[in-house]
Amino acid sequence: MKMHLIYRTYNALFIAAILFATLFISGCSGGGGTEVGNPSKTYNSWDELEDYIKGQFSETVLASSLYSANRLPTAGAGLEDVSASSSVVDGYSQTTVQEVGVDESDKVKTDGTYLYVADDHAVHIVKAVPSDSMEVLSPIDVNGTVDSLYLYNDLLIILYTPSLGGGSIWDGTDRVGVALIGVPYWIPVKAQTGVLIMDVSDPSSPKWIKDVIIDGWLVSSRLTNSRLHIIQQFMPDLPPLQLTYNGTTAGMAEVIAANDRALESVTIDDLIPSYEILDEQGDSSSGGRLIVPEDFYRPDEPAGGSIVSIVTFNLADMSEGFKSVGLIADAHTVYASTRALYIAATQWNYGAVPVDLNSQYYRTVLYKFGLGEDVTLEGTGEVSGKILNQFSLGEYGYEGEDVLRIATNNGAWGTDSRNYVYCLKIIGDRLEIIGELEVEEAAGEDIYSARFIGTRGFLVTFVKVDPLFTLDLSDPSEPEVVGELKVPGYSDYIHPMGEDHLITIGKDTILENGITWYQGLQLSIFDISNFADPILLHKELIGNRGTTSEALSNHKAFTFWAEDEDSNLLAIPVDLYEYQGEPDYPYSYGTHTFTGLYVYRVTVENGFEYLGRISTAPETGETYYYGSSWLRGLFIEQDVEKDVYAVNDEAVRSADIDDIGTVYTIFFDSE
Repeated sequence: MKMHLIYRTYNALFIAAILFATLFISGCSGGGGTEVGNPSKTYNSWDELEDYIKGQFSETVLASSLYSANRLPTAGAGLEDVSASSSVVDGYSQTTVQEVGVDESDKVKTDGTYLYVADDHAVHIVKAVPSDSMEVLSPIDVNGTVDSLYLYNDLLIILYTPSLGGGSIWDGTDRVGVALIGVPYWIPVKAQTGVLIMDVSDPSSPKWIKDVIIDGWLVSSRLTNSRLHIIQQFMPDLPPLQLTYNGTTAGMAEVIAANDRALESVTIDDLIPSYEILDEQGDSSSGGRLIVPEDFYRPDEPAGGSIVSIVTFNLADMSEGFKSVGLIADAHTVYASTRALYIAATQWNYGAVPVDLNSQYYRTVLYKFGLGEDVTLEGTGEVSGKILNQFSLGEYGYEGEDVLRIATNNGAWGTDSRNYVYCLKIIGDRLEIIGELEVEEAAGEDIYSARFIGTRGFLVTFVKVDPLFTLDLSDPSEPEVVGELKVPGYSDYIHPMGEDHLITIGKDTILENGITWYQGLQLSIFDISNFADPILLHKELIGNRGTTSEALSNHKAFTFWAEDEDSNLLAIPVDLYEYQGEPDYPYSYGTHTFTGLYVYRVTVENGFEYLGRISTAPETGETYYYGSSWLRGLFIEQDVEKDVYAVNDEAVRSADIDDIGTVYTIFFDSE
């Protein structure tokens, strides 16, 4: 391995830095910085690429004294695993997304007349208008498990896991406690993602266009400017490796040498992802290596051997083949604007016990890709702490320069949490921090939700009460907290409601003897017209302890649609638990009484007007319903009527919003 000496010297220094917990980040008192460097270098040959990847897997070792399953970041956090309401086009709601102009895949899509619904191994097409005579057309069969859908003009894009593409956990090492960067044990080896593109200009007769199978675990995807970007992480199926050593220099050298020997028979085709193009019959027609060496980006600071790929399809010209770039790194969370795509990877500082603001438990590495004619890496940086989800990031253009805002938390094991907001922009070829803020008012609390909208930001933190913080980001070099409101409960998701209001969903709480107990769902409307003094205008409580909603953890299940200038419609899935009498204790759970869709009319003046609910449980009188794992609400306007649809992979149910008690239902063929 002719290049190992170079990489080993650098990697040994990196590992030593981790072991002695001296991963200090320069440039700001809050613990942020940009020491990662710019991964603008690529590779000149397949041999060079092979040597680099093998060196990373060989040398990603940790002293056994610091090898602890109790000190791991959450496996798969962000694998999916957002400033806009669900879009309104010609009188119908669409998928709730994070940014206007950036679509996200979901289980159901609509064009206002037809619904396209993901099932396990098929996509059902439903003529939904008129709602009292819905019709199920022939399904599109898929050779695998459907993940999610996009609808772009007359194209239906089906993301799926091929029948033999689920992958398996790498069995090359004892996985207990393994979470080294670049050896992501939660990424299945031999995993694949299918991209099936159909012409649905005639929904009664869909036509096959393209079917591509790509190696890797689907992290996320986005569709913007007519281009579909598929982000995946690939973990090769390696022979058994040793990932710990006895803490001595000689011990580390012995382990690396043993790993070198184990990797000798591994080829470049084992180490990188490939692709396969299928014909209409599902037979392979062509394929090969997914990314060429010149399109693989190499970090200046080694980040392991797993590979992130971004595969791009131009949906405006289906005669083009796809394009792809690769990055040798990890990918936990994806955020995208119309101009850029950011990949975030949280890394754990093994053995660190922070004693001041320059020390950290976590750091989050950021990679910015420009979304021009081609996807190109523009720069990389890092900040202190870990992020919650994609809403922890948001980009905004300040005088022609795009600035990324990111909220992080840097606490662990019950220690005092610290929360930060950083502003970064490209300077040269790096993402540099140009402004930072420690939210001192939230010391000791965890971030439960975040949102960046224009030059404003919002944070919800929680320990015993729910503080909503308003952030002035008009000067990204001087972000500041300008307002704070403390109310019982907490919010998991923040959604804009015009310029001067927010609507949130979370949980109600009660405080008894110094202990906080979660209760039922809580919907809230906040007035932020006086940004320094936010006010809770309205609150709606649903159910008792045990009540939950998919919308708490998935913004796509939160359907908020502008009915007219002053009124909005809201639909959320609810699993309802209710007390049958006075509870014995604040931690007592209610009894399950309902599963389905709740529908509200929402106004600033009147708050939440309950319109009704649609049950999705079978009419069998069962106390609990084990059915579809997801549920979506959609709104479609027909002439003077507005209808709501409750959609899952079993059925479509519809009702007039002024008569939700009358429900029309069509079931899908279970076969």
